[in-house]
Amino acid sequence: MITRGQLINITIGIGSMNLKRLKIFSFTVTGSLLFLISCGKSGEIKPDAESKGIEVSQCSPVKKNMSEYINLNANTIYQKQEIVRVTFQGYIDKSYKNIGDKIKQNDLLFLIKTKEADAVNDTKVDLPDKEFGGIVKIFARTNGVMTELNHQTGDYVADGEQLAVLVDPLSLRIVLEVPFQYAKSVSVNNSCSILLPDGKEFIAHIIRIVPSIDPVNQTQKYILKINSRVELPASLNVTVRIPVKTSKEAIVLPKSSVMSNETQTEFWVMKIDDNNTAVKLNIKKGIEYDNYIQIIEPQFSFLDRFISEGAFGLPDTAKIFIRNK
Repeated sequence: MITRGQLINITIGIGSMNLKRLKIFSFTVTGSLLFLISCGKSGEIKPDAESKGIEVSQCSPVKKNMSEYINLNANTIYQKQEIVRVTFQGYIDKSYKNIGDKIKQNDLLFLIKTKEADAVNDTKVDLPDKEFGGIVKIFARTNGVMTELNHQTGDYVADGEQLAVLVDPLSLRIVLEVPFQYAKSVSVNNSCSILLPDGKEFIAHIIRIVPSIDPVNQTQKYILKINSRVELPASLNVTVRIPVKTSKEAIVLPKSSVMSNETQTEFWVMKIDDNNTAVKLNIKKGIEYDNYIQIIEPQFSFLDRFISEGAFGLPDTAKIFIRNK
């Protein structure tokens, strides 16, 4: 058994051990705090942004020829085409051409056996006039390309029925419907760009204006001709880009330089007064095209410098530094 005296000695021993641990822990915490404080005093450095300002890129005004465009939908048509028809009843004995074939004037297209000749052959009756065998040749009257073939060999055709369609590739035109409010900006001989769905672009000009207005859409029809030789299918949807306003040698800045409010009613730029300060200047902008904006007011010098990147959210008279290229 443990006596009372032994129990007291054990308690005192444990207490002494805890006291030593407490002293060691206190020394460790105190040393750590002193180390952190000394490091904080020796390594205290202000952030780079506070000392130099906001990092930005700069640019200067340049001269460019600027144009403002409208984009409108249009369709391709062929103004000259030949509809090949049969003028009697009969059967197609032979077809010589297929869709896509280029046709020359007087090319043989079809052999048609008349209904009477076919009936004679079936009954095997001899006719006194053997010079006419009941076969009629149909020739092309113009040059072109066969875009439609409505019947094949052996088909029965009625009087006046359509056999094929030939189009003249040189008669390709663009039919454009222009809203009447743009009528003053579009005139004969105006040049414009034709943008195809596959990304190709061609230059065309307006050759004719149709003097009538669509009563529903209030649009006027314009006929355009592509300047270069190109083969396109009929009824192809294309985009026509028409210049409605131009300005030669306009003073412009990159679009990234121009800031605006939420309602797009006020516009401004940040002009660099020196290498450390940029101030806010309200502007009146003009034509926007190809990542540039025309500056109408105020008049800027080509030596003036503006923030091209990094101006978003900057206050008036902001502290900046120029980014190294």
